Amino acid sequence: MYYMNHFTIKSAVISALILVYLFAPHHYAWAEGASPNSYYLRGNKYLLKKKVDKAIDNYKKAIRLRPKEPKYYYKLAQAYRSKGLRDEAITNYKKVIEIDPTYYWTYSKLADIFVETGNNEKAISYYEICVFKCPRESEKHYYRGRICDISGEIDEAISEYKQALKQRPDYFDALSCIAENYEKKQDLKMAASYYLRAKRLRCYDEETLIKLGIVYTKLKEFQKALKILNVALLINPFNRDTRFYLGKAFYGKGNLDHAIKQTKKALEVEPSDPEIHFTLGLYYDKKGWHDLAVAEYQEALYLKPDYLFNKLEKLNQKKNLSTKGANEKEERENSENRRQ
Repeated sequence: MYYMNHFTIKSAVISALILVYLFAPHHYAWAEGASPNSYYLRGNKYLLKKKVDKAIDNYKKAIRLRPKEPKYYYKLAQAYRSKGLRDEAITNYKKVIEIDPTYYWTYSKLADIFVETGNNEKAISYYEICVFKCPRESEKHYYRGRICDISGEIDEAISEYKQALKQRPDYFDALSCIAENYEKKQDLKMAASYYLRAKRLRCYDEETLIKLGIVYTKLKEFQKALKILNVALLINPFNRDTRFYLGKAFYGKGNLDHAIKQTKKALEVEPSDPEIHFTLGLYYDKKGWHDLAVAEYQEALYLKPDYLFNKLEKLNQKKNLSTKGANEKEERENSENRRQ
């Protein structure tokens, strides 16, 4: 009897200790067989699959277990940024710098966010830190280019990005920025050539594919646009721009039914976008469905009463840029002829 009681008490004590060990906060994750790094890697996989909430949850678990690891905060900030939660992203980027100030690319991420929010002064100050801290000459030129971009010095920005490419021909971000600046200058052929170079480096980068498809559409190279945008569609069927410009490319090819179909799909993604409503109205007009067209025009104006006025302003700006570009080209040609 004594032996049985002793054995029972001993078993109960061992069981209790095991339970305490398993459910204590600092041991719980390890009991699951998960280390901080395994949570971190799991978070990366979820982020890659665009399961952002699950990624955030795993990064937070990694941080709880190892609170002084800068890369965990960096990826958590990236996840928050992908959700559009800028304040949370800023907080975690700053935590990275607090732990390890040598994470110089974190300053550029903060700068990017301040560009998005229109705080150009702060953005420039962070890019200047990047120029000071980054070890490679190519990156110094790239960040100087970003500063020129913010300041509206397009030609100077292109020059800096090209210097970055001389040092590092596979600099994807520099290629993308050059393409964007040529697009701003309405030099669409040059923009397409640089987007194409960027695409060769990252064949399935969604943003690059969409931008290249848009430029091809504007150049009226509709078959190329369809080819590129259909690849983007496979990557993400819920992107507004992919659907909208597929519609424009189909319209350019004379396929009105497909143009309407894709534009309606774009409307499913962004139902409050006046541009999509207005464009769908134009397609309905071409089809002869005038009542439907009027309804779409009215919806566009309801959503944005000054929509048509803004559209005319943009058209005038584009016209002025095109005229300026043509004048500059003519000036260069005249200068070359004089030298000859």
